Amino acid sequence: MKKTSQKTSHLSWILKIWRERIWLIALLLVLTLLSSAVAVLYPYIAKLILDSLQSTLAKGTGGSQAMGEIARLTLILLAVGAGGFVSDLFPGIRAATNTIFDYLLRKRYFEAVLSKDYRFFSAFRSGDILTRLTEDVSDNGRLAWFLCSGIFRAVEAFSKIAFCLGAMFLLNPSLTLLSLIPVPLMIGVFWYAQNRIYDSYRRNQEAISDVNNQLEMSFAGARIIKAYACEEKYGRFFDAALARRYATEMSVAKLDSVMRLIYQYIEYFAQIGIIFAGGYMAVKGSIGIGTFYAFYNYLGMLIYPMLDIPQLLISGKRSFANIDRLEEIGDYPSERSEGSVLPARAQAGSVELKNLCFSYPGKEGHTLDSISFSVGRGEKIAVIGPVGCGKSTLMKILCGVLYRDSGELRLGAVGMPRAIPEEAAADMGYVPQEPLLFSGTVRENMAFGSPGAGLSIAEEKLWAVLGIAQIDAEVRLMPAGADSVLGQRGSNVSGGQKQRLAIARALAREPKILLLDDITASLDAGNEERLMAALSAWSRDLTCFIVSHRLSTLQHVDRIMFMDSGRIVGFGRHEELMSSTPAYAAFIAEHVGAAQGS
Repeated sequence: MKKTSQKTSHLSWILKIWRERIWLIALLLVLTLLSSAVAVLYPYIAKLILDSLQSTLAKGTGGSQAMGEIARLTLILLAVGAGGFVSDLFPGIRAATNTIFDYLLRKRYFEAVLSKDYRFFSAFRSGDILTRLTEDVSDNGRLAWFLCSGIFRAVEAFSKIAFCLGAMFLLNPSLTLLSLIPVPLMIGVFWYAQNRIYDSYRRNQEAISDVNNQLEMSFAGARIIKAYACEEKYGRFFDAALARRYATEMSVAKLDSVMRLIYQYIEYFAQIGIIFAGGYMAVKGSIGIGTFYAFYNYLGMLIYPMLDIPQLLISGKRSFANIDRLEEIGDYPSERSEGSVLPARAQAGSVELKNLCFSYPGKEGHTLDSISFSVGRGEKIAVIGPVGCGKSTLMKILCGVLYRDSGELRLGAVGMPRAIPEEAAADMGYVPQEPLLFSGTVRENMAFGSPGAGLSIAEEKLWAVLGIAQIDAEVRLMPAGADSVLGQRGSNVSGGQKQRLAIARALAREPKILLLDDITASLDAGNEERLMAALSAWSRDLTCFIVSHRLSTLQHVDRIMFMDSGRIVGFGRHEELMSSTPAYAAFIAEHVGAAQGS
């Protein structure tokens, strides 16, 4: 019962993809049937011509009448050839359709990945996701090929076989039945091997995912590998993943070769039997020369379709493994809210939390426990506390990267669902602890943060946000200014420059709420001072949450949120907390002492 439902789901998945280009599918179907019909008509018309010639030569009379019939049949043959010219267009259309489906699948599942939340990226490694979006779609997996060429080659094979068998039955039913002997043998071989095909191919794709994951980790951690001088040690990790892929690739190659040989020789032996039987009948006069010629041609035409059909079954099993792997990421549960929830953008800015709790999957106890506070529009809030107290986690919840387990969150006057809607997220500017810059130019990175679907940013706005982030002068000194290309993840700029570019990108969003997670770690005191002054001058209505370990930040904020062990221990002005919250006073004294000691 399980296998039946699985096949049905694969079929419905294919039909769903086909509906997106149904007119192309209809055109391919018409051209495929036309091509098969034309191919089958050639031997049959040639048979009629040969039989007419044989009859004319045998009788020795009525030559002009027979030649007239031969001329008529020749004209029909030429007309069929013209139809064949039209039908020959379909391989090119089929190849183009493969590319179209490749594009559709990559786009569909990449968009699905983008819609997932943090739990998805904890469950799937980046190398595995990359393999599913590349090799499972088109390379070794050839799913896009199967959706068009794979299936329509089988349609062509089935139609050719049906047309051939119809013509052969008209010519000689006995020989036709003899030619069908290999069919049940081929089906039996496939039925016996189908589960092994599916399992072998899925293991191979998983091994490819492991290799890609190791490659991704090695590129991301190249500096650590070089700094530790452990290239040989890391190479052994990669060798293990590569050895597994080698074993699974060889298993798939062996299985594929064996299946091809079995099918090929089943058909060849059947063809030899037909040639002997048909030749014997032609010699005895049971069939004419034209009939034997037509049968010989039909046998040649049947060989490749007979091989294409089992090949469809094999590639189908492979593609079903790819479909299942893509649907694994597509169907992975994710909370997402759509539709506008903010009555007006001007109302955004204030933030209120009531009894918020959050736990990371697989971790006992709450990372954040009963968090409650209210912040008005335009307030500047410093979030401080010991390492591991939950400051960064709180920032990720506010910007929608993480979803709270319980509690209420209100932005402006509107209560937010667990998954913050896109319209509300558009009012957020977020700079993480470890800023990431995308490969591309400075301008493109700033445009990525700018509101709207386009990848452009006004020149005036570009230099304004770079100026607020205290990075404009350094960008102007770059070889191509704002059009200078940044390396992978911003590898060709310093940590402080990367941080300030990330701040500028967040400001390009024109946010109502700005979340800065420990950005001062990469800024010197002078840049921090100028940044805070520029932010205040830029927008007095901008609400800021600033996670910091630097005490100088406290002089630029309105209130301080002091956290410890996942809770808000104190929330107020510095003077108030010093007198009312002993833990805060002790924390400040410890940091002052550490600063003096250094």
